[in-house]
Amino acid sequence: MAKFSKDTGFFVDLASAAKITKNYRVDQLERKKHKDPMMSQFFGIEKIQELLSQEGATGLRIYYGLDVDGDGKADKRFVLTACDADGCDILPAAQEEPQPQTRSAAKKANTGALMTDGFCPFDCPQIWPLNSDSE
Repeated sequence: MAKFSKDTGFFVDLASAAKITKNYRVDQLERKKHKDPMMSQFFGIEKIQELLSQEGATGLRIYYGLDVDGDGKADKRFVLTACDADGCDILPAAQEEPQPQTRSAAKKANTGALMTDGFCPFDCPQIWPLNSDSE
């Protein structure tokens, strides 16, 4: 079986997942002294399906990143890309002369190969075991 198969990953129970997300929050708040750590981002199913519908896609890879856009604040972002069975990212064709783009211009380009700027729900409407210490 290929290492990068469509069946890669494990489901976990809620208690295990809540423990993992709590460990992250504690690390960010206590050890790294972040005031507002990014706990999650939401991506719509249509955009995820668009990534996964690319030829040869067997799954997603999620990169951590920082967007420093001139406002002096480093905004945490995830970058999602589809991957093939060999574990290679499925990337857009390289541009001859890379041009800096604003986020809105990049969204209009809609290459379908890379995705970022999921909604970051700092003001979650509910308290869940994955975003708080509630049970």
